[in-house]
Amino acid sequence: MEIRFRKCEYDDLEFILKLKELGMKWYHERIYGWDINFQRERTKREIEKFIDILKIIIVDDKDIGILNFFEDNNEFVIGLIIVNPDYQGKGIATTIINDCINTAKKENRTIRLSTYKYNPAKILYERLGFKQYSEDDTHVYLHIKFNKKII
Repeated sequence: MEIRFRKCEYDDLEFILKLKELGMKWYHERIYGWDINFQRERTKREIEKFIDILKIIIVDDKDIGILNFFEDNNEFVIGLIIVNPDYQGKGIATTIINDCINTAKKENRTIRLSTYKYNPAKILYERLGFKQYSEDDTHVYLHIKFNKKII
């Protein structure tokens, strides 16, 4: 199975909305409520803000997910990763996240992400080496520090 990426385009809005509905609606309903019009506007703003770094994940010539991986304050951030549930459990997210981790490791920098408190993917993140460093009412914040200073 070959994992490839392509640049996200404005025309991907409906695809991304469907991914969010499949992958995150359960939590939004629990905490905020799911309002498709709100999600559409929010996703439009996210696409506009991150259009240069959002990547569509492709497997077997089919769009199956989205990745937002970027640098912020000399750290790497996985801002968003969603894989269509039909493709989960096949090692796709693990492979992509490991590639992100290896990028941070090569550059000796911290990599971080946040996720909803009850997201089952938190187990995956911890298995890959992320450690929780903070939380709030809705999210947990995790990181791997490769830039530890030796005294």
